[in-house]
Amino acid sequence: MRQIAATARYSENMEWACPVSGDHPDLLLIGLSDFAQKAAGTISYIELPKINDHFEKDAIFAVTESDKMANEISLPIAGTVVEINESLVDNPTLINQSPYNLGWIVKIKPDRTDDFLQLMSASDFEKYIGAFFRKS
Repeated sequence: MRQIAATARYSENMEWACPVSGDHPDLLLIGLSDFAQKAAGTISYIELPKINDHFEKDAIFAVTESDKMANEISLPIAGTVVEINESLVDNPTLINQSPYNLGWIVKIKPDRTDDFLQLMSASDFEKYIGAFFRKS
């Protein structure tokens, strides 16, 4: 069964973004959707960006390797990396085990906060990935 985080917004490239709760609501967590991590297979390696790296929307910011493929992960919103999930260096399978919680990849300061609303809602994303399973 597919998991979709109701509070997240999604890109067509299968990444998710979600506001950081607490003291930093201007920051966004970015990760790989449950649908994407399942398609990728068991992730055994991740190459992470550096703090303060800036990326344009849809630029590749991380690369994973799994038992099935190498996967380039693009940033769904332009912004600057303010934190990386260091836990993924030693345990990249956290993306498989908990894609919306422990498996987040980076926190960013978006260039424009309203870009978040341009991403697909959870229900729109559910419809979008559902199209992959419909038969003609």
